[in-house]
Amino acid sequence: MRNVFALAPISALFLGSCATTAPTEQEQAVIDSMNANSIVPASASERQAVRSQDVLTQAAFWAEAHELNPSDLEAALELSRTLRQLGNYQRASEVARQTLALYPDNADLLLAHGTALAAAGRGAAGVESLRRASQIDATNWQIMNALGIALEQAGQSEAARGAFRDALTLSPGQPSILSNLAMSYVTLGEPDTAERMLREAMVRPGADATVRQNLALVIALQGRFAEAEELARVDVSPQMAEANMAYIRAMLTSRRRYDAVREN
Repeated sequence: MRNVFALAPISALFLGSCATTAPTEQEQAVIDSMNANSIVPASASERQAVRSQDVLTQAAFWAEAHELNPSDLEAALELSRTLRQLGNYQRASEVARQTLALYPDNADLLLAHGTALAAAGRGAAGVESLRRASQIDATNWQIMNALGIALEQAGQSEAARGAFRDALTLSPGQPSILSNLAMSYVTLGEPDTAERMLREAMVRPGADATVRQNLALVIALQGRFAEAEELARVDVSPQMAEANMAYIRAMLTSRRRYDAVREN
């Protein structure tokens, strides 16, 4: 079986083509050749079926498909996604970046590239890709949400909040956007504003553990440790919840306060 992470890179021939709006004739010829020479590619039904499998199985499947045919756009997108889920953010961004050499104006690939970089804490490096994606597809709230995260990591908090608000315009009440916007207000030293947003997010369909843990953090930042610890215990062990509260107590006794939140 092929190693999931030892993937064949796309030829350096294409690495300078990202600025074009469409593949050149030479590039298209190679794409067509790759498609034609693919060895027994998985069928559409097989591809659909693997999506119900565990993430390791999905990663192995899409790595195989991507290695057989590096111009397979679906395989590249799915491989980048599964690698990101497995925490291999660097490889996830590389897969998207390499495939962008063939499809430079694909918004989904640009989103995958920027999201992987942000997941690795390198949001500043992903801003350009996400801005380009938002210009290509101005209706995708996930792009604007990811752009907000990247801008926040780049220290551009005001621009980040603008991106989150644009995302909310596209998808009103989306809990993940509300949660991200709320945490941006935390960095401003406005936990009360953040708490209101997080409580709104909590009652929205699709709210997950991240929203609840962010709410617990914001409540703790206001000194309500017992309430925060009770909320945190829904998702983590009592020991972990207690340790988190101890960390926040220590943070609040320092003069840095919300600056510490911004850096973590």
